[in-house]
Amino acid sequence: MMKKKEKQKHWGKRPLITMLIIGAVLCEGIVFAAGESIQSYDLDTVIVTAQRTETRDLETPATTTVITARDLKEKGAISVYDALERVVGVHSYSYGSGGEDYGGMYSRIMVRGLDKGTLVLVNGTPVNLMNVNSMMSSIPVEAVERIEIVKGSNAVLYGAEAMGGVINIITKKPDGKAGGSITTTYGNYDKNYSAAVNGDKFELFYKKEYRGAIDQYNRLYTTSTKKIAKEKGTKDAIFLSYNITDDLTFNYAYADTDSHFRQYTYNKSTKDWTTLYKNYYYYDNRQNVSLVYNNKETDYKSVLAYNKNRFRPGGDATTNTDLSSYNFDNQKVWHLRNGKDFLVGGVTLQSEHYTQNYGAHRGNFNRDSYAVYTSYSRQLTDDFTAIVGLRGHFVQANEYDAAQNILLPQLQTVYKINDHTSWYTNIGKSFEMPACNSPFYGSGAVSTAIKLKPQEGWNYETGMKFIHNDESLKLAVFNMKIKNKFKWVKEDTVIFPGGDPNTSIQINQDQFRNTGIEIEYNKKLNDNWKYNLGVSYSNPEAKNGNDNWEQTGAKLQYSLGTTYTKNKFTANTDFFVTAKREMAFYNLQGQMTPVDHRVPNYVNLNLTLQYNATPNDLITLAGYNLLDRNNPINYNEYWSTPLNYRLSYTHNF
Repeated sequence: MMKKKEKQKHWGKRPLITMLIIGAVLCEGIVFAAGESIQSYDLDTVIVTAQRTETRDLETPATTTVITARDLKEKGAISVYDALERVVGVHSYSYGSGGEDYGGMYSRIMVRGLDKGTLVLVNGTPVNLMNVNSMMSSIPVEAVERIEIVKGSNAVLYGAEAMGGVINIITKKPDGKAGGSITTTYGNYDKNYSAAVNGDKFELFYKKEYRGAIDQYNRLYTTSTKKIAKEKGTKDAIFLSYNITDDLTFNYAYADTDSHFRQYTYNKSTKDWTTLYKNYYYYDNRQNVSLVYNNKETDYKSVLAYNKNRFRPGGDATTNTDLSSYNFDNQKVWHLRNGKDFLVGGVTLQSEHYTQNYGAHRGNFNRDSYAVYTSYSRQLTDDFTAIVGLRGHFVQANEYDAAQNILLPQLQTVYKINDHTSWYTNIGKSFEMPACNSPFYGSGAVSTAIKLKPQEGWNYETGMKFIHNDESLKLAVFNMKIKNKFKWVKEDTVIFPGGDPNTSIQINQDQFRNTGIEIEYNKKLNDNWKYNLGVSYSNPEAKNGNDNWEQTGAKLQYSLGTTYTKNKFTANTDFFVTAKREMAFYNLQGQMTPVDHRVPNYVNLNLTLQYNATPNDLITLAGYNLLDRNNPINYNEYWSTPLNYRLSYTHNF
């Protein structure tokens, strides 16, 4: 049944690869230091997320990665999620390629291995719902101008969920020019049609996706587990950006997805997986509305946003929920001492709402919170800057949870070694509240007995950056220590004897810790060639109510990308490995305990070829998972899409 697919290569057991990549990175840095750049290719970009005001990358006290619209195009990214999971230090927990969800089980992105610890923003507005950042899939990748990934704690400026990092998706803005494009895509698993129109004050994007069937969606063990098959589905996505005035922008994102899955049990008489067990239909509607006021002359910014996720079931599916949140943030930046220093101050208000429309736990649940924050950047010498931040975050009590008053300090420094090199430190406290829908998962007695605490702790990081014209080298060393980590368990565990063995509930785990090192290197060799390398080694672990620590995520990640451009032709290869992963959720007999194997390594090779037939016509052929592996994308061992391709044609007008 598994034959060819079972023979996975153990990339994580090849330390030579790690040494070669690190050696190449360091050698390239030495070679460049002794010579001049070949072409101007400035990688010291302006970062707006890390300090809530524009700062050069070299002056930013955090590890940052920027993915531009050009990068998305060259790499053939099919979604924002798809682009993010190729970044070292960023881990994905997904149920399909491109961040596809499996019914009410949401895919999500994690920075540095901490689940439910990454905040996603769209144009600076938070879009997480119930501690999950799956709302990012509602933004068509064609509408994205750039993505900023800021690793490390940033809770002082952004509050809850910014424990491992912050991801800011910045969309394209109207540029006063009229035009647009149409694109049609055909693939062996997907067919897409999209259109973009831009005018004097607006940008409008629409995309229609037809998703093909996949016969086997998960790993099969023995006769004790169920085979999952993905059937055909559709998705509609819309994004609109409208400039009401020069300073006020209205943004609207909409995504409507219809998906269908079947589960099969093993037929002992025919010895195959042909007995239909259940039919699941899911209808998922997501919306994000925001008003962004940004006056660059006064350095005043105000954001008002509304997020909604409406989930309806069909067939044997039962998930029937409404999730929503209102967010308001108001900030001001003061530049002091002739621009040497700056002070950021602001207030945040948030209201979360959850409605369960099905089953014994139907009802409504709400939670409100507010915060005051400030950050002061002081240039102590010509080469040394210190940043001190403080946030007071206040969560109001409700019928399940007590009020929480949390004080979050942060200290950062940046030392400018020379015009191209800097050294930074970042020490900060962070926290995250449990999802406000957590009590609905347990039975009545259990729900009232559990009083979840916020997961909170400290993040320590230091790193160096070298950025000069055609190349950049970034190295970071970090340590995370979190207590009260969230964990899902069955009700009938020893913690709650007599509970329902079929119901999962959330509890506080003892601790989470992770120590690691990350290296990112980008180099433009000449007008035709450029490449990027990345290595990440960390050790994410959690303690489970005793003195034993268990691994909770992958330890190793490698990335290698090359881009070749010649006249009208562009070719990109993208190779990514996630290795030395945690123990699988199910053992080889399909039972939850005892665990007897690790999650197999994730090894992905993609190739994208582009040809500009005319200045207005682009043809793209992209191949994904070219090694045709059964790549597990989470510890439950759901698989990514098999080898697949997409042929696209785009006409600009």
